Amino acid sequence: FGFLWWNTSPAKIFMGDTGSLALGGALAGLAICSRTEFLMAILGGLFVMITMSVVIQVGSFKMTGKRVFRMAP
Repeated sequence: FGFLWWNTSPAKIFMGDTGSLALGGALAGLAICSRTEFLMAILGGLFVMITMSVVIQVGSFKMTGKRVFRMAP
C-alpha cells in the first residue's frame, strides 16, 4: 500500500521489474499456502485475456488501420 500512496496522480515513482516480481511471488506464495491455486489461475487468466486483447487490437490496427474492439487501446 505504500507504493499506491506515491503512485497517485501525478505519479512520482515507477515500480520496476524487481518490485512487480516480488509482489507476484508473494501473491503466488499466499495462494499456495491458503490452497486457492485455482482461484489464482482464474484471476491470472483475466490478465492474460486483457494482454491478448491489446495484442490483437494493436496488431490489427497496424496491419489494416481498423480497430477490432471499440474500447481497447
